[in-house]
Amino acid sequence: MEYLMTYGWAILIVLAIMGILVYLVRPQQVESCTIATPFQCQADQYVVSKVGADTIVRVNILNLGSVVYTINATACPYDGTLRDIDDVQISPGSTKEVRFNCSTSTSALDDPTAGKDYFQDTMLIQYYPVGSDSFVKSMPIDIVVRYS
Repeated sequence: MEYLMTYGWAILIVLAIMGILVYLVRPQQVESCTIATPFQCQADQYVVSKVGADTIVRVNILNLGSVVYTINATACPYDGTLRDIDDVQISPGSTKEVRFNCSTSTSALDDPTAGKDYFQDTMLIQYYPVGSDSFVKSMPIDIVVRYS
């Protein structure tokens, strides 16, 4: 019985210390960008920054499809309102930068600390295959990125 009590208290103390460490040292969020095919976010090529009062998110998108796609509108956060942008045409196998104005997002901070604060939201792109303007589709992009 004494053996079990001694080791029981030791294990309890170790668990308490681990609990305190987990509480005090919060794990860092991992930067990520998720979008469905025919597109893919280029790894580590997405940036969020403050430009005046605006929070701008830039994402490099790779076209994995076999046709040229045109992205003609974006939303961030997706609140039912798409904002027209200058058409971004992405050829098969190539990458283009798409910009989102995320100033109305709840993740948009007024005074973020570069390299420490994170932006996390779901954005939306509207796209269509070139030559098929009537075949317009929308696709969400989930992103977690550190302010730069």
